[in-house]
Amino acid sequence: LRNIEKIAQDFLNGVGRELHKELVTQDKLNNHTSYMSGPWLDMYLKNRKSLLDMNVFMLLHQDPKTEYNQQLVRATNLTCSALRFMKTLRAGLLEPTVFYSEPSKSNRHLFERVIRWVPPSLSWYGAHMVNAYPLDMSQYYRIFNSTRIPRRGRDELVTHEEGRHIVVMRKGNMYVFDVVDRDSNLLKPAEIQAHLKYILDDLTPAPAFPIGVLSTENRDVWAHLRDKLV
Repeated sequence: LRNIEKIAQDFLNGVGRELHKELVTQDKLNNHTSYMSGPWLDMYLKNRKSLLDMNVFMLLHQDPKTEYNQQLVRATNLTCSALRFMKTLRAGLLEPTVFYSEPSKSNRHLFERVIRWVPPSLSWYGAHMVNAYPLDMSQYYRIFNSTRIPRRGRDELVTHEEGRHIVVMRKGNMYVFDVVDRDSNLLKPAEIQAHLKYILDDLTPAPAFPIGVLSTENRDVWAHLRDKLV
C-alpha cells in the first residue's frame, strides 16, 4: 500500500503535473469545443472494426397513442420531427444540452435563469454547484447531411449542408426524395407521407447482392471496395 501511495504521489508531483498543464493549455486553445473532441474523433475514425456494433443509434419508446405507432404514420412523424430539429439547430435556436446528475433534485428552470448571468469564466463552477453539466454540442451539425467515408487508416467525415434529400432503405433497396424545397422550406407532412407510402407499396424485390452490406465490412476492406466502385 505504501509503495502504491508513493507511486501515486510521485506521479502527482512529476509527470502528472506536466500532463495537467498540457491539458489546461489544450482546453484554452479549444474554447469552441471540448479539448477531448479532436482526440476522441480521431480514435473513432482510426478504428478499423465494422461499424455494425459501434454506430450511433436511438431507442424510441412506443407512442402512447396506439394509432400513431402504425409504420407509415410513425415514419412520417419521426421524419418531420427530425427536420424541425434540424431547422432549429441551424437557426441557432436550440437550447443547450445539459446533463443533470440528479434530475429529481435539480431545478432546470432555475438553473437556466441564473446561469445566464454568471460570467463565462465562472459558469462551469455555477453549473457544478447544482449538479448540472452542459455537454459539448460542437458536433451537432454533423447529425444531418453527413456521412463517414471509409478511407484506409482513418475514415473521413464529410458534411454537405446544401443537401435537401433523405435516403430511405427498405429490403436492401435505396430510395431518395427531397424533404426541403429550393427556398429551404420543409415539405408538408402529407407530402412526406406520400413519398414514404410509395416506398412501402413498392414491390421491387430485395437485391441478391445488396450494396449496403459492404458498409458492414472492416473499414480498410470497405475503403478498398468503395474505391473500385466509385
